[in-house]
Amino acid sequence: MASSSRNNTDDSEVRYFPYRITRSQSRKSSQQSSQLTPQPSDSSQLTFQPTREKRLHLSSAAIESAREKLLTFQKAREEGEEVNEEEEEGYTGSREITIKENVPLEEYLRYRENNMNTSVRMYLCDGKIKIYEVPSAPHAEVAGQIIAMMGAWNIQDFRYGTDATTTLGQGSGREPDVYVRPKHRPRPQQGAPAADRFGNAFPTMMIEVGFSQSLPDLHRTAIRYLNQQTTIQIVLAIKIFGIRTNALTNTSTIALIAALYLRTSPTPLVPTRVISFGTANPDTNTVNHIIQQMNVPPGSFVGVGRPDPNNNNNNFPPCNAANIPTYTMNIPGTELFDGVPANHLPAGFAAGFNLDLYELQVVVREALNI
Repeated sequence: MASSSRNNTDDSEVRYFPYRITRSQSRKSSQQSSQLTPQPSDSSQLTFQPTREKRLHLSSAAIESAREKLLTFQKAREEGEEVNEEEEEGYTGSREITIKENVPLEEYLRYRENNMNTSVRMYLCDGKIKIYEVPSAPHAEVAGQIIAMMGAWNIQDFRYGTDATTTLGQGSGREPDVYVRPKHRPRPQQGAPAADRFGNAFPTMMIEVGFSQSLPDLHRTAIRYLNQQTTIQIVLAIKIFGIRTNALTNTSTIALIAALYLRTSPTPLVPTRVISFGTANPDTNTVNHIIQQMNVPPGSFVGVGRPDPNNNNNNFPPCNAANIPTYTMNIPGTELFDGVPANHLPAGFAAGFNLDLYELQVVVREALNI
């Protein structure tokens, strides 16, 4: 949305703090109450200058325009309905909308501390502020369900959080949907990159849930999390596609994708495992993008609509019950506990956590009333 960027070139404001004056100057204030003027500097008086603080301002019109555009990607579609390419389920481009450029990280962090906009989700990437998601029940409840499930598995060794701005480099910062940080992971040494201005250690795991976001945008987010400026070890991306509605049968289905990235993988920027776990097969364009552009080996892409090489290439069973091995995503413990001293590692920690994706499917279906 280039037009939005052009409309915001003058959106920075300058705030002037009150002048600081001496006691001798204050005696004259009654005669000069309407205006302050600089006084000569001598031993009894102080020279004063206005203090300027540049404040980042984002146009509410630009934010609302981006929000309305993103909402179109969440709309249910009926079979046969005409839509443009960007709105189709198998769209493999970016849906992120840039609303401001050339923004220093410090200004962005200050803005986020004082303006936690709840109508959209945004982040800073190489000095550009991008809007990428509209909060919704499916988005929020999937994130919440993952926290609940992981917390039930292990609450004593981890901190689970949401929306804390994490520094990802010189000009980049983002608030993850969920982060997981071991309680005993040491803070970085002085001079080493930290997760935030408080000097906290990076989480070992980031979780991103995309509804408005395209799958390629989620993939690029995972790559940013695993850059050399962080010590994040795991990224889990969950993509919720739009509802498919059959007008003749009055039934609705949905495709869901989970992708796991590990820094310790020989190819950390390629998901180690991708699972289709919805009630509908993934779109052909989505399948091709995962295999051809994300470079996921076909054998590492399993689940609904995928051929099972161990069953004569018949499709995997449907994701219609809990505890089906195909739909269990293992989050490895070695990476989850990365950096934790040995005396704080629980017995059997390396087995990690098994996330039952069927439970997430149930949350999505209930949130979308399908």
